[in-house]
Amino acid sequence: MSRSDVRDIDSLGDLRRALTRLAERLAIEGQQLRHQLHRAQQHFETDVPAYWAAELKRAERGLIEAQDRLSRKRAAARPGDTVPATDEQKEVARWKTRRRTCQEKQAVSRRVRVEMQQTIERTHGPVADLVEQAEVVLPTAAERLKQLIDRLEAYRGDSSGGGD
Repeated sequence: MSRSDVRDIDSLGDLRRALTRLAERLAIEGQQLRHQLHRAQQHFETDVPAYWAAELKRAERGLIEAQDRLSRKRAAARPGDTVPATDEQKEVARWKTRRRTCQEKQAVSRRVRVEMQQTIERTHGPVADLVEQAEVVLPTAAERLKQLIDRLEAYRGDSSGGGD
């Protein structure tokens, strides 16, 4: 009669425990990936557009205030006098540039939002597959391996006791 090697059965038990740990870790990683995808989606759909909208409003308010200061300075001058309003003109130009930058950033953020949304949607499938592996496939494999180990141990017990 052939004898079974106990070390091989113990190795199978180690493999089963490793599969169980892998399943647990993959489940955690899958949940973390889902969370990160949700955060990224929120960032590009809500946070970035809100930021640039607020910055645009701030730039528009700054522009209006700078134009008001320039108008007051020009109005304070006597007729026929030239008023050096260089600082005020520079400030108006800076606020116009800032407003244009904010508008450009809003347009870019809209394009990036669409691209990110598509990327996130494409990523959901593989993440779901990973989670399925962690929650279904690996635990099922570990359970089948446990059943095989139990049969081998029963066989080992039968063959060591029945051969005497």
